[in-house]
Amino acid sequence: MADAAKNVAVIGEEAFFSGLFKGHDLIVLGRFEGQIEVAGRLRVGPKGHAKATVRAATVEVEGEIEGDVRCESMSLMPTARVRGMFAAKRLAVQEGALVEGSINPGSARQADPTAPAPAPPAHPQAAAPAPAAPVETKPEFEPPK
Repeated sequence: MADAAKNVAVIGEEAFFSGLFKGHDLIVLGRFEGQIEVAGRLRVGPKGHAKATVRAATVEVEGEIEGDVRCESMSLMPTARVRGMFAAKRLAVQEGALVEGSINPGSARQADPTAPAPAPPAHPQAAAPAPAAPVETKPEFEPPK
């Protein structure tokens, strides 16, 4: 447990960080602006705000994210407010979360957190909240059997 705690960085509620953050896990309770590259989990707390380009294995949002996010798994809690472009192999959006922008542009194969980001859309569209259960994305349409 002590080793796991050593790999977690926390930006407190009263703190502001600007620049590039690289590490294993990050919890944003305050404000962050820049670029985030984490091998593990990014968590944006209920009062947290991140305006960033994000590459992470897992992203959990209770607060706000604005920018380009690429991850394996993304969870948006009821208080989440996200704006930008999001590419995730697994996405869970709980009722109440607000999403503005595009989700999984291209295919799920491009959701690789290390892949370069495509250009943002000219006019982001608001998306309705999805079901609370995780959604497995598929790159091609498969007709019902």
